[in-house]
Amino acid sequence: MTSVNSTHPGLIRQNNEDCIYTDNNLGIFLLADGMGGHNAGEVASALAVDVVYMSLKQNIATTPDDGLFDLMATTMQSAHWEINQKARTSLSYLGMGTTLVVAILRENTAFITHAGDSRAYHFRLESHQHPDTLPESEEIIYKLQQITNDHTMGDQLLALGIPTEQISEKKFHTLTQSIGCGETPVPDCNTVKLGHLDMLLLCSDGLTDMLSDSEIEAVLANTSTSFESLPGELVDAANEKGGHDNISVILIRCDK
Repeated sequence: MTSVNSTHPGLIRQNNEDCIYTDNNLGIFLLADGMGGHNAGEVASALAVDVVYMSLKQNIATTPDDGLFDLMATTMQSAHWEINQKARTSLSYLGMGTTLVVAILRENTAFITHAGDSRAYHFRLESHQHPDTLPESEEIIYKLQQITNDHTMGDQLLALGIPTEQISEKKFHTLTQSIGCGETPVPDCNTVKLGHLDMLLLCSDGLTDMLSDSEIEAVLANTSTSFESLPGELVDAANEKGGHDNISVILIRCDK
């Protein structure tokens, strides 16, 4: 596998409260979007990434595939407790928390857990043929598919059948799960099989609030852009739309 990433404060906010970490050797990828006053969000996201990564690093080698989700959930809940305890040490940290999306790649399988509204997407070749074997006259068709479901009040109402137009925008930014705030999170778990040259995209809502899925797909499908340049292209596109929030992107490509 190969991975590339980019993180940017955006055009409105001074601090970048997102935190990302990648370990290609162990196949561990983490992205967190912090929230809280002053620099509290920055503290929460960094602490979550640190706690989860260190725990995964220590245990991943001895954990079979069917135990990965339990391990990932346990580490995320440990991070929740650590942030909750840290928040009690200072009034400036009170109420801080973070989203978190975690991906572990083994062979051609991605194991994904998340809490909050940071997302994972699968970008794949729609055709069953490898692009190198397609005739020059045949168009290569790619498809972007959202893997995770946002943990927000707005999405919860949508699931209950409430029409989108009856739900305020604020509710789509009100988290129902996070790391550090509220009840202990119960992360969602997803497994994705990756084909040759498929990509897994992890991103914060600074990207998805600015760009539609079709706009993200268009950037990823641009064959004139190198894989290494794609995260920067996504960040630039989000900033061109206003860059209202911190923007973070991790792209993982399956090379086998």
